[in-house]
Amino acid sequence: MLGFFDGTNLGHEFSLWKYIDKSEPACLAKNYESYNYYFDRYMKDVTSSQLVDGLDVFYKDYKNRKIDLASGVWLTVNAIAGTPQADLDKMIEGFRKNAN
Repeated sequence: MLGFFDGTNLGHEFSLWKYIDKSEPACLAKNYESYNYYFDRYMKDVTSSQLVDGLDVFYKDYKNRKIDLASGVWLTVNAIAGTPQADLDKMIEGFRKNAN
């Protein structure tokens, strides 16, 4: 999970580096705003062990095993953040339908 968190941060950096030396402050500001919003809402107080436990529960359901890890993390942090179960069930069903 630590690698996943590091990858999240690296992905954030990749989305910025091309524009840092250019005069595109609006693009950078929107990127930071979006990243910070989602990080604060879904990841800020989530520990690695909490996420691992949530993913273990999520992938125990055989219907979820084709869902990729990034999507599994997204669905798990939504559950941890308190997304209503009915909404979460709809999200999971959509990810199941679109899984390879």
